[in-house]
Amino acid sequence: MNHTRPPASGPAAARGPRTGPPAPRTGPLAHTLRGLATVLVGPDPSPGETAATLVSAAAGTALAVGACLAAGLPAAATAVTGVVALDFFGGAAATSTAAAKRRYHAPGRTLRHHLGFVALHVQPFALALFVPGFDWWTATALYLLALGSAAAVGLAPLPLRPPVAFCATATGSAAALLLLPVPDPLSWLAPVMLVKLLLGHMLPGAARGAAERGAHGTEEGRPGGEA
Repeated sequence: MNHTRPPASGPAAARGPRTGPPAPRTGPLAHTLRGLATVLVGPDPSPGETAATLVSAAAGTALAVGACLAAGLPAAATAVTGVVALDFFGGAAATSTAAAKRRYHAPGRTLRHHLGFVALHVQPFALALFVPGFDWWTATALYLLALGSAAAVGLAPLPLRPPVAFCATATGSAAALLLLPVPDPLSWLAPVMLVKLLLGHMLPGAARGAAERGAHGTEEGRPGGEA
């Protein structure tokens, strides 16, 4: 025999059934950490995106500073190199995340915005100012290489941007390593800078590509397209 309970009445019934556990409360520390992650990575980053950014930044900075110390560079040169490495290695991971794509490739963002972001990366000139053996013309060549390559990626049709970005990163890194007189402790600079700015920042990511395909249709959805 089935025994059924009478329907509930009173304040408990007025509130309705509980649909799940109460939302956890976040304290000031959690709120601060979330805000810091948003600044470093992008809006509402996942824990994995934040962790990858922090690991990349910490490991890259340790490698760069260790190379400076092994080469006996002055303290100012080592400190500036460490700050640049923190930004470039951390940014190489951060700019590839979906959180960063939501920030830098949101609706209304144009090529002018993207190139403006690249143009702000004047770190090679700071290194030329402090690091012995890193010449101003080398810094200028690297800066113009990054800016010109970013323009080439941004002007390419959307489906061609990934191969153009990879081509520019690979050939630009090789050219910088083979042709530019860069001190050994800064040999990482050109590849990591181009990875951050071209493969990370300039590529819109899966979300933008999906939006473009949804707006214009896909080959599978067109008459005569692939089955």
